[in-house]
Amino acid sequence: MGQYTAELIHYVIQDIADVGKYFFAGLSAFLTVGTMGLLAAKMRGKKGRPRGFFLAAAVFAGYLCMLLFITFLSREPGSRDGIDWIPFGTLGSGPRGDAFVLENVLLFLPFGVLLPSVSIKMRRFWKVLGMGCASSLLIEFCQYFTRRGYAQLDDVLTNVLGTALGYIFYIIFRRWIKKW
Repeated sequence: MGQYTAELIHYVIQDIADVGKYFFAGLSAFLTVGTMGLLAAKMRGKKGRPRGFFLAAAVFAGYLCMLLFITFLSREPGSRDGIDWIPFGTLGSGPRGDAFVLENVLLFLPFGVLLPSVSIKMRRFWKVLGMGCASSLLIEFCQYFTRRGYAQLDDVLTNVLGTALGYIFYIIFRRWIKKW
């Protein structure tokens, strides 16, 4: 393994470890939604959604909570300013920049898996991709106007790529489950 790859992996692992501090916020959302969902299912009896849905909804709530903390609430207001319209301008700028690209793809991978898991209306590729793009644009918009992050076209493109890859994993997993 070369020096570049070692640095890239180091940055990704370091940034993922830094995100660990938001794990408990996500866990709280997971437990709250999961508990409420299971209680609602018990009250309705056997009619209604399967328990797997409530698990997926709880995981999605935890993920969205962590996403909010990672992209927005973990940053000081006014700490960052600017817009970068250059597509894939971060890619190839060195191990740090490439780590950001990889992390943005990984950040939205769960979105592509979990959204169609919790919404029957969101089981089409283009709908999931559109929601991933809209969510990423909303994050960039909020970051720009609150100056809690740089608004980058790179982020939107890599988030959408992560959403698409997540959706592909969802389809593969769903077919595997149906087969067994």
